Amino acid sequence: MSQLSSTLAQASQRNHELLSTLSQTDYAAPALMQNIAYITNLQSQIAATAKKLKGLHAITEDERKDHVKYRDSTVKRFMHKLGGEKGKANFASKQGKEEREFLEAWQKERVADERRDELARALENAENDKGNLESDKVRHDQAQSELDHMYQSIFGGPTPEVLGEDRMEWSVNSARDWYQQCQTQAGSEKHAMEALQRADQTLEKARNDMINAHDMSRMDMWGGGTFTDMMERDALSQAQKNITQSLRHMDEACRTQPAIKHLSDVTIDQGHIMSDMIFDNIFTDAAQHDRIKASEAQLLKSIEQLKGQTREQEQRVKDSQAQLQQASQGLEGARQELQRIRAEACERLAGGSDVPPSYSSYQPAQQTTYW
Repeated sequence: MSQLSSTLAQASQRNHELLSTLSQTDYAAPALMQNIAYITNLQSQIAATAKKLKGLHAITEDERKDHVKYRDSTVKRFMHKLGGEKGKANFASKQGKEEREFLEAWQKERVADERRDELARALENAENDKGNLESDKVRHDQAQSELDHMYQSIFGGPTPEVLGEDRMEWSVNSARDWYQQCQTQAGSEKHAMEALQRADQTLEKARNDMINAHDMSRMDMWGGGTFTDMMERDALSQAQKNITQSLRHMDEACRTQPAIKHLSDVTIDQGHIMSDMIFDNIFTDAAQHDRIKASEAQLLKSIEQLKGQTREQEQRVKDSQAQLQQASQGLEGARQELQRIRAEACERLAGGSDVPPSYSSYQPAQQTTYW
């Protein structure tokens, strides 16, 4: 038995184990690269949101102090009382203005705070994924290093005893590079699709909120009263919150897949406290009803745009998955062919026969350009 025969006989089982490990962990390196980029982006967004939140909190505090100061000012209230009904109306108007400015500042701060919490949860999940990916990448790198060392020691230099081994090894390396490119692309398309689905879910919530606001507005026109006004404004506020969340998901989708475009602007007109609640009448109710209908129309337009882009992204995901499947089959086929060549070499040379077989059934794999 030649030295090569003896070496191949000893390495046969370990060779199979290492190839199996590589097949299970090939996804790790490209997925980890994408994961790290995602974490970096999240950290940047969190830092920017925290800075913005600090500024918004300062504004909210200032507005709150102004609101409380004006509300609790007995001197101003007394002076306006001296002015009769007109003075009372002026006081109520200014008080409403201070209250509205405070509530608007508080709403902006709350949205920013929710944004920070959402990003923090996404970062926590991404970092957990990173740990799993790093573990699989370590397994992959260790197996690849051991396999490379073993192959170098066995097949380094010309190996005329093993027909087609050198060419097939080159094919495996090329197929692996192409598979990793396809894996990265498929992961990106899937990530963009998930972001669009989250955007769709929040827009549908906003649509339901607008339906509720529309119903409350219709009731208000028929004498719904203060409670109906409050329900209407709450529904509009919830709609705005869901639209804001949807826009964040759209930003994520656009960053991941540049072919995805931002949706048309949607402005939820929440009306005016003074005119809609304090000076409530059929004319103010009708005007607010029209504003709600206009906001609804903008929202429906964005929903239709999103559905169209979702269909396009579904096709991208389907195409990328098909390409990945093809690349996976190509890589696995190249590995199997390389394994077949080496397994036959193990059996033949380990058995003591140094005469190369004719390989009449062997057809070299078609060389494919993987880029």
